[in-house]
Amino acid sequence: MRISGVHHTCVIVSDMDKSLKFYRDILGMLEEVNLKFDADPVMMDLPGTKPKQHLVMLSAGNTIIELIQYIEPKGKPYDRKPCDAANMHICFQVEDINKTYEEIKAMGISFHRDPDFIDESGGALNGYGYVYFRGPDNEILEFIQVPE
Repeated sequence: MRISGVHHTCVIVSDMDKSLKFYRDILGMLEEVNLKFDADPVMMDLPGTKPKQHLVMLSAGNTIIELIQYIEPKGKPYDRKPCDAANMHICFQVEDINKTYEEIKAMGISFHRDPDFIDESGGALNGYGYVYFRGPDNEILEFIQVPE
Protein backbone atom coordinates (compact mmCIF):
# COMPACT_ATOMS: atom_id res chain seq x y z
CA MET A 1 0.00 0.00 0.00
CA ARG A 2 1.14 3.50 -0.79
CA ILE A 3 -0.48 6.79 0.07
CA SER A 4 -1.39 8.65 -3.11
CA GLY A 5 -1.41 12.11 -1.54
CA VAL A 6 -2.73 14.28 1.27
CA HIS A 7 -6.36 15.32 0.82
CA HIS A 8 -6.56 17.97 3.56
CA THR A 9 -5.29 19.11 6.90
CA CYS A 10 -7.56 20.12 9.77
CA VAL A 11 -7.50 22.83 12.42
CA ILE A 12 -9.92 22.64 15.36
CA VAL A 13 -11.07 26.20 16.02
CA SER A 14 -12.85 27.91 18.89
CA ASP A 15 -14.79 30.47 16.84
CA MET A 16 -15.63 29.72 13.21
CA ASP A 17 -16.47 33.34 12.36
CA LYS A 18 -13.10 34.53 13.67
CA SER A 19 -11.27 31.74 11.83
CA LEU A 20 -13.09 32.44 8.56
CA LYS A 21 -12.16 36.11 8.78
CA PHE A 22 -8.54 35.01 9.13
CA TYR A 23 -8.22 32.12 6.65
CA ARG A 24 -10.76 33.26 4.07
CA ASP A 25 -10.74 37.05 4.32
CA ILE A 26 -7.11 37.79 5.28
CA LEU A 27 -5.20 34.84 3.76
CA GLY A 28 -7.55 34.67 0.76
CA MET A 29 -8.52 30.99 0.83
CA LEU A 30 -11.71 29.99 -1.01
CA GLU A 31 -14.66 28.57 0.93
CA GLU A 32 -15.67 25.24 -0.64
CA VAL A 33 -17.91 23.58 2.00
CA ASN A 34 -19.75 25.03 5.02
CA LEU A 35 -22.06 22.81 7.09
CA LYS A 36 -23.17 21.93 10.60
CA PHE A 37 -23.92 18.35 11.61
CA ASP A 38 -24.06 15.77 14.39
CA ALA A 39 -20.77 13.85 14.37
CA ASP A 40 -20.24 10.19 15.27
CA PRO A 41 -18.96 10.03 18.89
CA VAL A 42 -17.08 6.76 18.23
CA MET A 43 -15.37 8.07 15.08
CA MET A 44 -14.43 11.28 16.89
CA ASP A 45 -13.16 9.32 19.94
CA LEU A 46 -15.62 11.20 22.18
CA PRO A 47 -17.61 8.36 23.78
CA GLY A 48 -20.50 9.40 25.99
CA THR A 49 -21.00 12.70 24.14
CA LYS A 50 -23.20 13.92 21.31
CA PRO A 51 -20.69 15.84 19.17
CA LYS A 52 -21.98 18.69 17.06
CA GLN A 53 -19.61 20.24 14.53
CA HIS A 54 -19.43 23.26 12.27
CA LEU A 55 -17.16 22.23 9.39
CA VAL A 56 -15.73 24.49 6.69
CA MET A 57 -13.34 23.41 3.94
CA LEU A 58 -11.16 26.08 2.35
CA SER A 59 -8.85 25.78 -0.64
CA ALA A 60 -5.78 27.53 -2.01
CA GLY A 61 -4.06 26.03 -5.03
CA ASN A 62 -3.69 22.30 -4.36
CA THR A 63 -4.23 22.67 -0.61
CA ILE A 64 -7.42 22.09 1.37
CA ILE A 65 -7.75 23.10 5.00
CA GLU A 66 -10.69 21.85 7.02
CA LEU A 67 -11.76 24.05 9.94
CA ILE A 68 -13.89 22.35 12.59
CA GLN A 69 -15.56 24.08 15.50
CA TYR A 70 -16.98 21.70 18.10
CA ILE A 71 -20.27 23.25 19.13
CA GLU A 72 -20.58 20.32 21.57
CA PRO A 73 -18.55 19.26 23.46
CA LYS A 74 -16.57 22.46 23.97
CA GLY A 75 -12.80 22.10 23.75
CA LYS A 76 -10.07 23.85 25.67
CA PRO A 77 -7.48 26.34 24.36
CA TYR A 78 -4.38 25.02 22.61
CA ASP A 79 -1.30 25.41 24.80
CA ARG A 80 1.50 23.37 23.22
CA LYS A 81 4.94 24.80 22.55
CA PRO A 82 6.50 24.43 19.10
CA CYS A 83 8.95 21.86 20.54
CA ASP A 84 6.24 19.60 22.04
CA ALA A 85 5.85 16.14 20.48
CA ALA A 86 3.06 15.75 17.92
CA ASN A 87 2.84 19.52 17.45
CA MET A 88 2.19 20.43 13.83
CA HIS A 89 2.05 23.52 11.66
CA ILE A 90 0.71 24.48 8.25
CA CYS A 91 3.06 26.04 5.71
CA PHE A 92 1.65 28.18 2.89
CA GLN A 93 3.77 28.69 -0.23
CA VAL A 94 3.90 32.28 -1.48
CA GLU A 95 5.59 33.88 -4.50
CA ASP A 96 7.08 36.88 -2.68
CA ILE A 97 7.51 36.35 1.05
CA ASN A 98 8.51 39.93 1.85
CA LYS A 99 5.49 41.38 0.03
CA THR A 100 3.13 38.84 1.63
CA TYR A 101 4.64 39.51 5.05
CA GLU A 102 4.13 43.28 4.72
CA GLU A 103 0.54 42.90 3.43
CA ILE A 104 -0.51 40.48 6.19
CA LYS A 105 1.34 42.43 8.89
CA ALA A 106 -0.54 45.59 7.79
CA MET A 107 -3.78 43.68 8.51
CA GLY A 108 -2.77 43.32 12.16
CA ILE A 109 -1.26 39.82 12.10
CA SER A 110 1.88 39.52 14.22
CA PHE A 111 4.82 37.35 13.24
CA HIS A 112 7.49 35.63 15.32
CA ARG A 113 10.10 37.76 13.47
CA ASP A 114 10.88 39.15 10.01
CA PRO A 115 11.22 36.70 7.07
CA ASP A 116 14.59 35.03 6.67
CA PHE A 117 16.32 33.34 3.73
CA ILE A 118 18.39 30.19 4.16
CA ASP A 119 21.98 30.49 2.95
CA GLU A 120 24.22 27.85 1.38
CA SER A 121 24.81 26.21 4.78
CA GLY A 122 21.19 25.01 4.50
CA GLY A 123 22.15 22.57 1.76
CA ALA A 124 19.08 21.52 -0.23
CA LEU A 125 17.07 24.35 1.38
CA ASN A 126 19.46 27.05 0.13
CA GLY A 127 17.51 30.11 -1.05
CA TYR A 128 14.21 29.24 0.67
CA GLY A 129 12.56 32.15 2.49
CA TYR A 130 10.38 31.51 5.53
CA VAL A 131 8.56 33.18 8.40
CA TYR A 132 6.32 31.87 11.21
CA PHE A 133 3.19 33.39 12.71
CA ARG A 134 0.07 32.35 14.63
CA GLY A 135 -3.54 31.86 13.66
CA PRO A 136 -6.61 32.92 15.66
CA ASP A 137 -6.39 29.92 18.03
CA ASN A 138 -2.62 30.18 18.45
CA GLU A 139 -2.02 27.54 15.76
CA ILE A 140 1.46 27.76 14.23
CA LEU A 141 1.55 28.82 10.59
CA GLU A 142 4.37 29.49 8.14
CA PHE A 143 4.88 31.23 4.82
CA ILE A 144 7.59 29.83 2.56
CA GLN A 145 9.07 31.14 -0.67
CA VAL A 146 10.69 28.49 -2.86
CA PRO A 147 13.70 29.65 -4.90
CA GLU A 148 13.28 29.74 -8.68
